[in-house]
Amino acid sequence: MPEEIKLKHTQKKLFDAAIKVFADRGYREATVREICKTAGAANINAVNYYFGSKEKLYRKILDTIFSAYDRFDQEDWDRKTPREQLKAMIAKFCAMLYKNNAFASDITSIFISEMTQPSPFIEELVDTYNRPRIKRHLKMFRDLLGEDATDDMARDCLVSVAGQLLYYSFAWPVFSRLFPDYSADERHEQWAAHVYAFSLGGIEAVRNQTLKKKEDAHGDYA
Repeated sequence: MPEEIKLKHTQKKLFDAAIKVFADRGYREATVREICKTAGAANINAVNYYFGSKEKLYRKILDTIFSAYDRFDQEDWDRKTPREQLKAMIAKFCAMLYKNNAFASDITSIFISEMTQPSPFIEELVDTYNRPRIKRHLKMFRDLLGEDATDDMARDCLVSVAGQLLYYSFAWPVFSRLFPDYSADERHEQWAAHVYAFSLGGIEAVRNQTLKKKEDAHGDYA
């Protein structure tokens, strides 16, 4: 095996091993020794050689996780109507999480751990990946809600939709025991369609409620 290919192969083995170890042990409890052992690397300095440190390796994994959604979230975004944006956002998020049961993977375990026990990198990750995405999504919800929409209304709609999308990731140990025949992989497209229809109905209800309040207020001053 040529030396360059061998180096890339070793680096990938360490990266994949680190995902498993971080998922099983968590960022703080994982050790370089265990990562190297899992990867079959005899040299304990392999992580430092290829990635610089345990911290830098974990950050590289987090960058991979947090950037995954952005790779397709922005596709033709500005050419879509707000409804098309919402539908695409939901469908792609469901595919990313539930197709091939990805939500049960080590990658998702690391993501959930980062949500419950954030690493020192969370601030920068949010600024790099989440904040620009949320800005796009909030504008979409304001457009769907109409000209009288407030920032609070857009935020609450965003959280409501996100909660539906993330439910299985957090509740699967309970849900799968209550509904053992349910397959998130086989039904992820149906789930996306349901979340879209349900969310659109909720957004329309909020919009109509806002319009009614506006009409009532005008009537009071008439």
